[in-house]
Amino acid sequence: MTISAELRTQRRLTAEFIEADPLELQIMRATRTPNGSGGYKTAAPAPVGGLQRLRLIPLQDGSTERYDANGKQVFPQYMLMGPFDADLQRWDYFELNGDRYQIVFINRNRSYQTKGEVAYLGS
Repeated sequence: MTISAELRTQRRLTAEFIEADPLELQIMRATRTPNGSGGYKTAAPAPVGGLQRLRLIPLQDGSTERYDANGKQVFPQYMLMGPFDADLQRWDYFELNGDRYQIVFINRNRSYQTKGEVAYLGS
């Protein structure tokens, strides 16, 4: 598939933006399988591939209220940005400096970047 010059430029600029203040994070994911009675059973979390090079961006006041994986209302404090092919999903989490964070929303447009809203879960 051939990509346009504009898309190549957007992907390059995203990579440069990430490299200005990168973090290497191990993303963790717990899979859910139907339990047969209308609910889900959550498996033990497992690492998603190796370390991913991403950028964590503080959000300003006024972020949209979201729900974490347990149904608790949260206000995301960060945006996690990665390249268009970053392996990030809603409910994934990561730890940074002993604190735990969860991705509570993933933006749909992933043509040149992957962005997920992140809520702080605690230590």
